[in-house]
Amino acid sequence: MATLQAIKYSRGKLLVLDQLRLPHENHYDEVSTAEEAFDCIRSMRVRGAPAIAIVAALAHAVELHNGDCTATDPEGVIAHIEKRLDYLKESRPTAVDLSNAITLLKLATRAANLEGLAHPEAKEAILNTYIKTAEEILAKDLHNNTSIGSHGAAWLQQQYNASSARPISVLTHCNTGSLATSGHGTALGIIRTLHSKGLLKHAYCTETRPYNQGSRLTSFELVFEGIPSTLITDSMAGALFNLHRERMNIGAVIVGADRVVRNGDTANKIGTYQLAVLARHHGIKFVVAAPTTSVDLETETGSAIEIEERKREELTQISGAIVNEDGTVDTSKTARVAIADQRIGVWNPAFDVTPHELIDAIVTERGTVVKGADGKFDFSQVLPERLASVAAHGPSYRHDLLDLHKNMVDIPSLSGTEEDAALLLQKYLGQQNYSVELQNIPAGLNSGSGTRYNVLAWPTATKPSTANFKLLITSHIDVVPPYIPYKITPSGPITSDTLISGRGSVDAKASLSAQLIALSSLLSSGSISPSDVMLLFVVGEETSGIGMKEFSRRSHSTSIFRSDEKQYRFHSAIFGEPTENRLACGHKGITNGIIHSQGKAGHSGYPQLGKSANEVLIRSLHTILNTDLGSSDRYGNTTVNIGVLEGGVAANVIPKSASARLAIRVASGGQKEGHKEVIANIEKILKETDGDALSSEWFGGYGPVKCKCEVDGFETMVASYGTDVPNLDGDHTSYLYGPGSILVAHGDDEGLKVKDLEEAVEGYKKLILHALEEADEQGDL
Repeated sequence: MATLQAIKYSRGKLLVLDQLRLPHENHYDEVSTAEEAFDCIRSMRVRGAPAIAIVAALAHAVELHNGDCTATDPEGVIAHIEKRLDYLKESRPTAVDLSNAITLLKLATRAANLEGLAHPEAKEAILNTYIKTAEEILAKDLHNNTSIGSHGAAWLQQQYNASSARPISVLTHCNTGSLATSGHGTALGIIRTLHSKGLLKHAYCTETRPYNQGSRLTSFELVFEGIPSTLITDSMAGALFNLHRERMNIGAVIVGADRVVRNGDTANKIGTYQLAVLARHHGIKFVVAAPTTSVDLETETGSAIEIEERKREELTQISGAIVNEDGTVDTSKTARVAIADQRIGVWNPAFDVTPHELIDAIVTERGTVVKGADGKFDFSQVLPERLASVAAHGPSYRHDLLDLHKNMVDIPSLSGTEEDAALLLQKYLGQQNYSVELQNIPAGLNSGSGTRYNVLAWPTATKPSTANFKLLITSHIDVVPPYIPYKITPSGPITSDTLISGRGSVDAKASLSAQLIALSSLLSSGSISPSDVMLLFVVGEETSGIGMKEFSRRSHSTSIFRSDEKQYRFHSAIFGEPTENRLACGHKGITNGIIHSQGKAGHSGYPQLGKSANEVLIRSLHTILNTDLGSSDRYGNTTVNIGVLEGGVAANVIPKSASARLAIRVASGGQKEGHKEVIANIEKILKETDGDALSSEWFGGYGPVKCKCEVDGFETMVASYGTDVPNLDGDHTSYLYGPGSILVAHGDDEGLKVKDLEEAVEGYKKLILHALEEADEQGDL
């Protein structure tokens, strides 16, 4: 069994098996510095989420034991340790075990008992605390693995009523055994336990990219253990399930995990996702085996997981020992050969994310977690303390999110008075190292008394020279009257169910705040490139849409007299509006107008001598309300709101004139022409009712607006209110999404819960990643 140890450790010395040389050579590298550990992890000489965390922790323990830290005071020693750990954290960002181990080591080091100790003794206490904590991580991992094996085997036995007379077969992906952990393994640990209990008929393993870890490592471990097994390529799984599922009683796909997030989405070696899809199609259980250290409760969904990409040469070239003519392997000679045209483009992600919907069980050392009736995973039984802590303190960005939201809502910014809100955004974004530009709305276009600015921003220190971006993220900063102050209910510690109220707390400062925090999170994790994104926060959306219209006018201007105007273009645009965190498939169009009725005044006692403008108007309105002005399956019926009625001077006077102001939500036709069709139908009604007495005037508008809502993981809806989506010219894909309900957005009870804001952050993350991926697929503008 010693040959299968990935890690050999004694205090002051760490040996790590070079897994790139397996299965032909068992060579151990001595790792004595953080730099050597970083290279070992990065080059994948050691891999597997638990093993990565152990090597990083112990490597720093070794260098500390050997006198690496020259600081003498406690603060300096702790600062040195944390700096080295932060450096190691960047070696493999996808694996949460590494991040969790580093957090544990930092907390333990800071909690070292230094009471009554002078500097030399205090330093020694801190170093000893670190080293003992790192060694405990190693010891605990082995115990966890054997527990995972027991829990997983018991669950599968129960699912299939497995016995020695009717054993089950399984398929595993990647390498999750002794070589990926301190021993026994996670997914392979379950297979080992099934085999030891006589419940395993056969184990299949895939080759697994990168570096063919399944064919080089898993097959090696299976053969070493004497487990009946067969190696297949990744692309053979579907055929295997189709042809041999019943004969071999294939009951499960068992995989490990580099990260399991709060909803159960799981990041694992590339190819895992497709196995989950195939397993679901063939009625085979899909099981994730992971220690609780791999469970990340602060990340809501898999969309926020950073996916590492490997070098192109890993797909176009291969290294290996020389095979002699007689078929024997000469491990003393190796060669690197090209297996593809070296000019071909390569996409080589190391991981993919399997949605929780495709996972049947997540096995931890504390027990097996299965989905509830709501289709979600509940980790409260295996991680009650951590789950309670997350519920109490929220995701790591909660403070920043709520602070930004409060600061924005505290500023009234009624339409026409948005200057202070724009200046606050300018300051905030500048502090976040964005380049910011205020776009002045000309005085002649203003409906308010103050200076009005759109806020344009880019997540780069200097304004980009390009005018083409993959994605625009936008919302508005004006609100409707009257102003209602910011309020938290109830007072006391903030939880997910805390209610935040006030004017703009929903529309649209909730969207704005969630967009900025989502973007910041993706940028800080390296998940997206800052050069791909532009931000735009506009004024006047609640009234005329002047802010977006002015931005659009300047962006599409061909004037040679305005050197400060760029013709901005985007693949996609995400608009923030309250959609209850559902993705809108679009919204109805709108047109506003006035119907005028002209009659003849007279005494009410002699109606035959006059003509009632009110009566004619009422008859026309009755017909309008009872006529189908247009409908569609997507948007429903066109609706008419009679907002204002005016007419007459006294009860005993036949009214000479009358008018009705209408707001019409258009549900049929195209975006450019749909409102015109509705107007034509109404004018026809007016003519048929009394063409001499009735006339109308209209104030523009547009037909139904289509937005893209075919994105996995979102519930959808259709909005009946207007937005800035039609005011942004250009050939781009539009998305409409945001927290809170439009039903309270303009009322006295405007508000939403903290969890609504946090759900929006995760939703925006997912949308941003989707939009950028779509832009990459479509190519250049």
